[in-house]
Amino acid sequence: ALAAGSLLPGWAAPPASGLGEWLDDDLSLPCYRYTGPLRFPDSPRENNTAMLPDDPLFLLGNYRLTLFTHASGAYQILTGERAWGRMNQGDARYSGANSATVEAAGQSHNLIGVDQPAAIAASRLFGVGFAQYDYTLSPALHVTRVLSVPPSTAPADGASAFLVQVRLRNTGAAPLDLRYTEAALARYQQIFSPWAAEQHDIAWPADAPKASDGKTALVSFTPRPRRKLAFPPKGQMALLEQFPPALFVQSIGGDAQAFVRNDASGTPSVGVLWSGALKPGEERELTFVVGYTRDTATSAIDKLASQLRPHAQHLPASASAFGEAWRKVVPAFRQETDPVLRREMQWNVAALEAMATWREYYDETVVPQGTVYDYTWGMFASSRDLAQHARPLCHTNPAVARSVVRYLMKRTVPDGEIKLNDEGFGWSPSGAQQTSDQQLFFFLLLAEYLRATGDASVLRDQIEYYPRDCSGRDTGLAHVRQAFLFLRDRVGVGPHGIVRRWNSDWNDMFFFWPTTMPYNRMFEEGESHMNSAMAIVILGDLAAALDASKDPAAPDLTSAMREYRSQLLTSWMNDLGDRAFPRRAWTSWSSALGEQEMWLEPQGFALLIPEFSPDKKRRLYEELERRLLVGESMGPRQIETPVQQPGTPAGSRENGGFWYALNGPLVLGVATFDLKTAESLLSRMTFDNYARSYPDYWTGRWSASDSLDSSLLKTNGLSENMVYCAHAHAWPL
Repeated sequence: ALAAGSLLPGWAAPPASGLGEWLDDDLSLPCYRYTGPLRFPDSPRENNTAMLPDDPLFLLGNYRLTLFTHASGAYQILTGERAWGRMNQGDARYSGANSATVEAAGQSHNLIGVDQPAAIAASRLFGVGFAQYDYTLSPALHVTRVLSVPPSTAPADGASAFLVQVRLRNTGAAPLDLRYTEAALARYQQIFSPWAAEQHDIAWPADAPKASDGKTALVSFTPRPRRKLAFPPKGQMALLEQFPPALFVQSIGGDAQAFVRNDASGTPSVGVLWSGALKPGEERELTFVVGYTRDTATSAIDKLASQLRPHAQHLPASASAFGEAWRKVVPAFRQETDPVLRREMQWNVAALEAMATWREYYDETVVPQGTVYDYTWGMFASSRDLAQHARPLCHTNPAVARSVVRYLMKRTVPDGEIKLNDEGFGWSPSGAQQTSDQQLFFFLLLAEYLRATGDASVLRDQIEYYPRDCSGRDTGLAHVRQAFLFLRDRVGVGPHGIVRRWNSDWNDMFFFWPTTMPYNRMFEEGESHMNSAMAIVILGDLAAALDASKDPAAPDLTSAMREYRSQLLTSWMNDLGDRAFPRRAWTSWSSALGEQEMWLEPQGFALLIPEFSPDKKRRLYEELERRLLVGESMGPRQIETPVQQPGTPAGSRENGGFWYALNGPLVLGVATFDLKTAESLLSRMTFDNYARSYPDYWTGRWSASDSLDSSLLKTNGLSENMVYCAHAHAWPL
């Protein structure tokens, strides 16, 4: 286990271990031993959603595979290369289906399932690139089951499969006759939001399976649209998945036989079967690969499976079969003297690498936001989030950060608009949201990439505009110019010289909240102090980075950026006047949000404005501590005194919740004048602090949602959105 001692604030409680503990695996990478229950029957609910879901999950993956592994031994195989889809769709909407059974001495032991005795009693370890389950099924039989995923090593690289290693050991004094069966349900389902009408327009029935050769079993799927012209020509953007991958299993060691079987409903599964006898003290290791592929040729599957042959001859005691490869991907951070921060930095790098996903339409790799947006709604949402997740990659994986920069350029239409969301195969939905800040977050990433790497070649790349099939291409710098012109000339400023909000900035809920003002006036006259503070900070940073690039076309652009920044700074300072903190937004010429009550959104970037004096920064932060931080465990909440909103209680989400995406900029802002306080704020954001603050909750111990309910609610520390949101890993890192 990691050594004690940490940069913890004085208010931190002693660590709690009722749900598990952090350890080091065999290669000194962090892992978590989960010892809590599989069911949480007393979970609070919000909007009819359990906030402490049953069967806690961990995420494994690389750029071609997303694999959720559950405490019960269940797993979900997700593909995001084209549309988000689940390869082993279970009966519940957001679930996978798999099984593992051991038959011995006249008894059958089901290893998978929240109510199965063997699964409940199992020992579980989840780490970087692996999930391990140990079962003592009788005094004479011990089973170890390890799922391992290899890392990707380049932006378009990765194996869309995982390795399963099973060790059967006779620990008794008499021979044992055994039969081991493991299988995954072969049922493809594109992931849609519950309200998406399109989910009823198509099905993907399994094709008649080919006879297994004993080594490989495969099930493919054929789309069956229920409307005409459901698919465009190949290669063009499409909402519905036209080319779902096939699910396969290949046995690569231990003499297990691959099979395809149909259940009573006719739904096939792919799996392996081994039977034999073990002498006292003898053990048998079975090794097989489970994955998906769009190339179903035998040679292609053999090539894919060959990438997952374990390097070691036998199972490691506690590590991924590809642990050495992961150790090359995850930095050791030896210069970090605080053991908790070092562990969480490593864990956060590994989580972002596991979440990263290659997108075929763009031929680029991004780190999706995850949580409900991707994993339950099937939506890459949104461009602003993808930009934020890539900022730490500028330091830990510059190649993927560069790919995200290119992706955002490829999401830009020729006039500089950056498309908000992405579904299906490069398809952008039409929606009511007209956001005003996508360009700012793109610039935030680009400035960090240029500053951290010094690589300006991306500005000279010839890059397509969106959509790629019909919009032409230009240099990366031309994309930046068009995005700036969109921000300056289309979004523009309102009556107070503050950047307009349109119907939403970072806070998407502005559009949904009721107002007495006509919508058209809100759209035309609304101004965002967050947008202005961001623009003042980011345009200054980006202009400096572009000048340093020595690109001959940059000076005209950077001159225009500085001119616009100067205008925004003057207006922002005039608007602030002698106030201690900036308003949140103007809703009209004479009506503002945040006149008396503080909103967190603009404060972090306000503290990053160089012209904002240290004394004024301290005054602002003193107000913030008093208004937003008192009583909060993870960090300041978003609104000082929220009011009830439809579907969003006061203290939840964009109505007064805690947000990693808002606390991250705040830490950076405070660090400009008080490093010790900034470090204290950072320590609040850690999973370690979550475990201390909420010892009975698993949903923030190794990942978290994008937002947590604040102290204003009894559900403080919980969220209705599922865990594994990249913000919880990217901003602390």
